[in-house]
Order: sequence, then structure tokens, then C-alpha cells
Amino acid sequence: MCGESSPRPASGGTIAVLFPPQDITSSVKDSPDSPERCLSSSPESIASTTSCSSLPTKMSSYSLFFRDSDHCHPDGQSQTTRVIFHFSDCDTYQALCGEREVQMRIETHGDLSSSTQGLTPLHVFRLKLSHSLRKRASKGRAEVEVHLAEKLDLNVSTRGVVGRQVSLCDADGVLLGTGIIGYN
Repeated sequence: MCGESSPRPASGGTIAVLFPPQDITSSVKDSPDSPERCLSSSPESIASTTSCSSLPTKMSSYSLFFRDSDHCHPDGQSQTTRVIFHFSDCDTYQALCGEREVQMRIETHGDLSSSTQGLTPLHVFRLKLSHSLRKRASKGRAEVEVHLAEKLDLNVSTRGVVGRQVSLCDADGVLLGTGIIGYN
């Protein structure tokens, strides 16, 4: 962060603050080809995205912290990356952990104004937040930790994730939040 002082010191790794769509309502578009699905995350589509009734009327922004992990992939050969979801309100935490599965997409670009529809992402992960390795909730804050299926390059490079768009969608493809990955 720039400036004379920061409310907290840098803790390493990378961070993305995900912002849910501006107007989450309680109806879902039935068509899987709806432009209001996760594959389009332009500001126009984010503003018009709808979601399912299990989500609160207004979701708060939440953070994803990406860190290298000593945890090994089931193949026993490679390490993984852990993702810590940090929620500042319990309603958003309960809504996302109540989803049977969420999809995390890391795009090849970092342009929030362009559509991702039809583009192949750099990475896609299916996460079960309700079956996470660690959950912690206290005083209106909550954290959930999961390990990804592979180790991410937490830098700026051809395969690196810094500067790229990340989106979280429910199992039906409804957008739950989008942001840009940066250094923490």
C-alpha cells in the first residue's frame, strides 16, 4: 500500500478482494446460456447478475489470500497452494459455505470491463467450502481454508496469477464475486 502508514503490515502471498454483484436478488435465470452467468463479469453484467434465494439480499465483499503450502497433492509429488477465504460478516460466510460447490476461475487477463464468456481461463478449481480443512468464526468475522489441486505461481509471469481477474461462481454458474489478484 502507498502512503505514510497502513492499518496492517504486509503478510506476504497474494490477495484478491472479491466484490459480489451490486444487485443480488432472489431469482435465478433458468437458462444456462444466460449472459448473467459467471462467464461474463463485465461491470454491466455484474450489475445485472441475479442469484439464488439461498444467498442474502446483500452480500459483503470478501478476501481471498493465496499462500504456498507444504501440503502435498494426492499424487504425492507436487505441492499445492492454499486459499484462505476471509469474511467480515457472517451472512456472506454462511451463504458461501452453504453452497454445495463453488467454482473459482482465474482468467488470463485482469480487465474487469471485458467479458470472459467464451474465453479459456488460466485456472479453474471446484471448491467445497463446506468441507474445508479449517473453519474459524468469531466476533462477526470468519475464515475458511482450502487447498487447491495444484500449486499456483504467486508472481507476475506467463503462468503467474498476480494482476489477473478471479471470479467465484456457484454450481449453477451464478457469479458470487469478482476481483483482481495482487500482492499482499
